[in-house]
Amino acid sequence: FPHESEATLDMKCGFMIGKSCEGEPPNGWGDLGTDVNKRACKRACKFDVNCQYVTLDKSGQCTSWQDCARVADSSSRFVWKNCKFTTSTMTPRFDDHGDTIADATQITVGTAERGELESGGDKDYFCVVLNTTGQYSFAAKLPQHDFLLREAKEAAHGDTTITVYDSEGNELGFNDDDYDGETYASELHLDIQEKGKYCMKIEGYSDDTMPIYDVLVTRIIDDHGNSIGDATRIQVGTDTSGKIDYPHDVDYLCVILKAHGLYLFGATRGRISVYDCDGNQLSHPTSAPEQAVDIQKKGKYCMTVEGGGSFIMPAYSASVVPITDDHGNSADTATTIEVDVPTNGEIQYIGDVDFFCIDLTSGAYRFVTELGDTRVTVYDSDENRLGSADIDGNDDEYYVWPDIYQYYDDDEPSGVELEIETAGRYCMEVASRGRMRGDLMPLYLALVEPVTPPFDDHGNSVDNATRIEVGVPTRGELQFNGDVDFFCVNLGTSGTYIFKTELENWDTAITVYDSDAHELAFDDDDSEVQLPIEVTGDYCIKVAG
Repeated sequence: FPHESEATLDMKCGFMIGKSCEGEPPNGWGDLGTDVNKRACKRACKFDVNCQYVTLDKSGQCTSWQDCARVADSSSRFVWKNCKFTTSTMTPRFDDHGDTIADATQITVGTAERGELESGGDKDYFCVVLNTTGQYSFAAKLPQHDFLLREAKEAAHGDTTITVYDSEGNELGFNDDDYDGETYASELHLDIQEKGKYCMKIEGYSDDTMPIYDVLVTRIIDDHGNSIGDATRIQVGTDTSGKIDYPHDVDYLCVILKAHGLYLFGATRGRISVYDCDGNQLSHPTSAPEQAVDIQKKGKYCMTVEGGGSFIMPAYSASVVPITDDHGNSADTATTIEVDVPTNGEIQYIGDVDFFCIDLTSGAYRFVTELGDTRVTVYDSDENRLGSADIDGNDDEYYVWPDIYQYYDDDEPSGVELEIETAGRYCMEVASRGRMRGDLMPLYLALVEPVTPPFDDHGNSVDNATRIEVGVPTRGELQFNGDVDFFCVNLGTSGTYIFKTELENWDTAITVYDSDAHELAFDDDDSEVQLPIEVTGDYCIKVAG
């Protein structure tokens, strides 16, 4: 204990540590003037510079106190300074704080009270009168300067729990570990709706947990309002600081936009949403820290900042700034480009997409981006999706040449190759591969270039089918996505014939047609068809994946 009057000390005799002093330090502590173990002194006295040690006689009465003081010439040596006898007929309290609400210690808002769970299963009660409503923190904090608690996160004795009750004993909340996850201390944030008396129960996490702690009740002053009506006014282009002050806190910031156009609403931490003055959400429903909104009407707009989780309470800096997009976000506002002419672009904000349009004649073309981690999608003039790909793969709706299907590398291209049959206007959309991720906003080069399709070993229709002979195997390969191979055979005699493919580790489908291209049979399991042929002539086989 800190130095106090003898009368006060008598009231705070806390626990039986040793026998009465009788002019000497307790048994095993050495003689007066000799070195005292620093750890033992601090453990007994719980005070760093000058600490007092209370002793009790066999009847449980407080009989003496002793000083343990730092030696003047040493920062680490402690010696017994004196032994002073006191007399008292008062029965000491063996527990520093009451074990029930009725015996609770009264505390005040903003003032910490030291406590200790002296034995396994001990509980301490505290009560406080709250004269104003609002957000309050109820905490049992671990005094990190204390020797016993310097390893609080690893030491079992540093783990508390806290329960808060109203004046009628109804439980309002419970917490085991604090919200920032740094220690095993306890902290509970509550929205107090009524003035009055509130009580806290401090316990150890388990029966063998006996921590020293500081109990503290503080009122939380919210830095920004929690509704559009209470929103903090901010200025365009100016950073505004804020903090999520308690779990589930939402900060509202409003701005007057005097010009329409594209604006970036953002916060350095947390997640945001954007609303108009009527409360209609304008932003994407994501957990992104920034949102670009196309403002069509001048007026008041609001941005909310949240922690991103129940117990995530970051400090942040918020801003609203106008931005100029380098390329349009739709086919109507697309940038016109030319074949074989690369165009610079940048995904400038979360959710940004860039559109490019180009006039093409018939032929094969590659729609590609280089340098950045992007995804490319191609549309015709009616906005029908023709194909899409990123650097990691493709899907069945479009054709991607093998040199486009590659492993992840920021410097590798993304794109699709398409056979353009109808000349006209086409659009390419470029987006970040992680469209709603703030860490994927790449710079890139957009390019449309003509390509020569790879050599196909067999024709893709009845008209250009490869002619084969009965009984002579012919090798083939499906060389790209969507590739099919056609073969034609002349059957000069009627009878039963087997049409089949033979291969290892792959699955093909086989279709047989007559000379008029009528389908006669199909098989996609064994890739084998047995047909009775009555009419001699040419027959065709289609092999597909």
